[in-house]
Amino acid sequence: MPDALPIPADLLDLRRARDAAWAELNQFVAEVEALRREQYPDPEQTDVRAMWEPEQRERLAELRAARDAAVLAVRRHPTMVRALAEGCWAATDEALFHATEPTPESADAG
Repeated sequence: MPDALPIPADLLDLRRARDAAWAELNQFVAEVEALRREQYPDPEQTDVRAMWEPEQRERLAELRAARDAAVLAVRRHPTMVRALAEGCWAATDEALFHATEPTPESADAG
């Protein structure tokens, strides 16, 4: 497997923004699902529970659009484009993943 390309700081920032967008989307979905389960707890209410309110669907669409834009920003970064062209995209993506993994120290700080 070819070696990963060096990861520039701006790509790290884009990856962190992408991860934050995913986390915000996932958190919103979990909150709405929990609220809907609380509002409609009976097993016979699964259909109505799955039908989110218009404001919830609108916010979901906004969060999905933000996530998609963040994903594309990482994919379209010149380093990732070059990595794809040079056949080292997987190694570079893995290096990017590891470079943005939270460390135990950063988890303790939050």
